[in-house]
Amino acid sequence: MDVLQLRYEITPAEHLEMVKVVRSSLAGQFIRTFLGIIGIGLGIASYRYFDRSLGWLMISIFIVFIILQMFLPYIIHRRVYYRNPRIFGMRTVTFDDEGLKSDSELAHIERKWSSFEKFKETNNLFLTYQTKDVVGIVPKRAFATQDDVTQFRDLLTSRMRRG
Repeated sequence: MDVLQLRYEITPAEHLEMVKVVRSSLAGQFIRTFLGIIGIGLGIASYRYFDRSLGWLMISIFIVFIILQMFLPYIIHRRVYYRNPRIFGMRTVTFDDEGLKSDSELAHIERKWSSFEKFKETNNLFLTYQTKDVVGIVPKRAFATQDDVTQFRDLLTSRMRRG
């Protein structure tokens, strides 16, 4: 395999896209919405048949719960990205037969391919998972050509499972 070297920084939009992919599974959203609706229903029943103030409280709490889950990826993104801007700065990442090496102002990191569980691909990113919560971001804009993107996708497919 040829050595592939990329130089990039992670933009706010790319970090937000990663957070949405990692934290927002369709099944999880469905379950949380379903529980919110059940809670609102219980609040309505409580309002109608028991204590009105308890009913309003339950309805309010579960409406806030439903609204909060829609904005949670944005909250997580703002909290992580803007509090830690240096970790998303310019880096040089080298991919080879052994794994990857990443050099930035803050650190030199080396990871073997065996340390990765899976990868996912979005329209703009490749996401490499070491664990469920430790995710690397490789923006497609960092590649010089579409052939380089295809070559990288093939490399990832040969080294780890698609998630």
